[in-house]
Amino acid sequence: MQKQRTMRTLLIALAATATAASAQTYTLTSFGRPCPGTLQGQVVTTPQGRALRLAVSGAAADELALLVLGHQAATPHPLPNTNCLLLVDPRATMLSMTDAAGNASFATRLPPIVPITIDFQAGTVDFTRVGRAVETTNGIRLVGV
Repeated sequence: MQKQRTMRTLLIALAATATAASAQTYTLTSFGRPCPGTLQGQVVTTPQGRALRLAVSGAAADELALLVLGHQAATPHPLPNTNCLLLVDPRATMLSMTDAAGNASFATRLPPIVPITIDFQAGTVDFTRVGRAVETTNGIRLVGV
């Protein structure tokens, strides 16, 4: 009997948590300056749950594109061979390629965690004979409450 009561309590707690997570409200806020690419985001609902779509535009064409996930850096970090800054302290990265117009896209499911704050910034890496150059976008902050 005690086991059934414990299981029932657990199921009620899980249902309440799932409701709170599915009712989560998200805001996206841009920060920093593009150098030269621009990062834009959109929260969408998919059959699997909420997801974040990020789009890079105006970046270097046909280059390796990376998306940095983490939290905004207290002090932006200078990047090699450019005047661009890394605005986010990286905790994870995603990779893609820019197309001939300098566009790239990234998508990820959002975890059902309340509250949540994640910062994103994209960059392109150009490998040259004399080293590498990294150009970045503005940052985007995702807040879910």
